[in-house]
Amino acid sequence: MAKVKLIDVSKVYKGNVRAVSDFNLEIEDGEFIIFVGPSGCGKSTTLRMIAGLEEITSGKIYIGDTLVNNIEPKDRDIAMVFQNYALYPHMSVFDNLGYSLKCHHEKKEVIKEKVEKVAKLLNIQELLDRKPRELSGGQRQRVALGRCLIRQPKAFLFDEPLSNLDAKLRVQMRSEISKLHKQVQGTFIYVTHDQTEAMTMGDRIVVMKDGFVQQIDTPVNLYEHPVNIFVATFLGSPQMNIFKVKLNKDKLYFSDHIYLKLSEKTKNKMIDGYDGKTLSLGIRPSDFDIANKSSYDFCIEKIDLVEKLGNETLLYLTLPGREESTIVSLKLDMADDLKGPIYLKVNKDKIHLFNEDDESILKINDYNFIPSKMSLENDILHIDNKYQIDNFSNKCVLSEIKQLDNGYIRIASDAFKTKKLSKDDYVIEVEVRAKDVRSKSNVYFAKKVKDNIRITFTCPKDEHYELGDKVKLYVPINEISICDSDKNVLMVDENIVKPIIDANIEMYGKEYYLVTQDKQFSKNNKYLLVEKIYDLNSKMLLRVINQKNETLTLKINKNNDFFNGLMIYTKYKKAKK
Repeated sequence: MAKVKLIDVSKVYKGNVRAVSDFNLEIEDGEFIIFVGPSGCGKSTTLRMIAGLEEITSGKIYIGDTLVNNIEPKDRDIAMVFQNYALYPHMSVFDNLGYSLKCHHEKKEVIKEKVEKVAKLLNIQELLDRKPRELSGGQRQRVALGRCLIRQPKAFLFDEPLSNLDAKLRVQMRSEISKLHKQVQGTFIYVTHDQTEAMTMGDRIVVMKDGFVQQIDTPVNLYEHPVNIFVATFLGSPQMNIFKVKLNKDKLYFSDHIYLKLSEKTKNKMIDGYDGKTLSLGIRPSDFDIANKSSYDFCIEKIDLVEKLGNETLLYLTLPGREESTIVSLKLDMADDLKGPIYLKVNKDKIHLFNEDDESILKINDYNFIPSKMSLENDILHIDNKYQIDNFSNKCVLSEIKQLDNGYIRIASDAFKTKKLSKDDYVIEVEVRAKDVRSKSNVYFAKKVKDNIRITFTCPKDEHYELGDKVKLYVPINEISICDSDKNVLMVDENIVKPIIDANIEMYGKEYYLVTQDKQFSKNNKYLLVEKIYDLNSKMLLRVINQKNETLTLKINKNNDFFNGLMIYTKYKKAKK
């Protein structure tokens, strides 16, 4: 088995139809990964690019340590289970299972031994002499699985393998594939549009929409901590209720007189600056409960519809802030007779809040931005009169850093350590305000002591802090980034050779052109090999090597068609701005 790694993978069809954009993922050896999303989101296309059945437009795909971009599907050492099983109709089950071994000229006794072993594993021993037409859908699916298992490939790929089965058989096969993964301990990559399959089978889930990855996380984290409305409403059945509300201090107003008061935990997790703004409030049906008359959030006079499902009762109600019916899931006896008025309360620690861009305002920061005073003297950048970065001109992206006075330190939330690593560490002190327990870590929402800036950081699950604790966080000085007052990154921790400012990459026909005023590019046409890419928010910093083996550095506008290793054909005189 092996790791599978995708770096900036994109797929663009004729007519500039973009199926997959900037897909980045590292799949661990033995991990069960699910690609999920609505039809047309790019999940099957991504799987087929891994298999080699679709040519990638840009990016890199590694299986193990091998770059497989230009390797034929048959040589990638992967096995794939298709939606339609793809069995040979004229062959017996035995011959279907052993066909790949026969193609590799295995001895008959070896083929017989391996086929019988796989058949026993899948409980299809009695089917070996039958033809596919004599099998049920579930039996055919087992044969398709067995054909993959017999080869012991580096990775198993599944393209909606259960979509042709009835509901009962899907549940059965779902559990069997999960058990199979634990037995063979292989790397499984599984595509489905069924969120129940995704939530119950995968170690991690990749949620996709319109060719873009929305979120990658464990099933629990995706359900409890969605980063946007799409993820929140796509996962969970019945789906999350979304209301339009207005935030006024610590209350969410549905109308002039109906509101929810925020819990302390939710208030302390919120990103600042949304008071007085209209937000989207998400409440899962299961986060409602029956209340009494003295303490409730909603009084329901009329129930539009009741669905008794045995394990739960669904109520369909009309509430302000939402045109569609609000769905409430309650644990009630089948015999209970519901009549109004009904009093409901909401688990306020479990609510979700989204801004006008549909992004969560309760999520962990990708990066923490800390305002800082800066000055540059003798090629040494001084930060807050406490820290310094030597030879700063070699790490600077923009010349205007020399005039920088106020800027930001940018630190990823998972870069903080709670123990000092060296005397040169960048240090901040924070006060813990709220905590989330994730699958593999604890997430803390804090405020920076003195200036009350929102800071988020992660710790291993065995490292605990209580609300109100003051914690010192440490980061090696070479792991911070310097940003200007607009939070654009101005430096990277690597020497910048021959910097070229403000070049642009543009595409004309099927070729990429470099458009720049720099005189180095006005004389001769050159090929530039992109060696490294840095993300600078709205810009990208490229380390490139030209035909003379010279290293150059370009700062360009961000271009999603760009990737490591792309050969850029530059024709300065013919390019049009």
